[in-house]
Amino acid sequence: MEIPKHWKLYLDGMTERECESGDVIYIADGEIIGTWHVIDDVFYAFTPNGETEHLFFEAFLGLLCEKVRDWHEEREGLLEVHD
Repeated sequence: MEIPKHWKLYLDGMTERECESGDVIYIADGEIIGTWHVIDDVFYAFTPNGETEHLFFEAFLGLLCEKVRDWHEEREGLLEVHD
């Protein structure tokens, strides 16, 4: 699969039918920053590496990805400043 240039994260296993969790990879450097999970076939959750509790929990995958991206980029000092 070719990853679109505008993507910042890759959720490994998301395209597999029976997969309910997988790694969250920050594409720019290939770092695995945590795991994603499907809960009750409805909600998406993100758990950072080294943690046992979900940091983010969303009904919409896009919102989860935005929150994870912002969290990671802020933590790493990668956020772009917009006027």
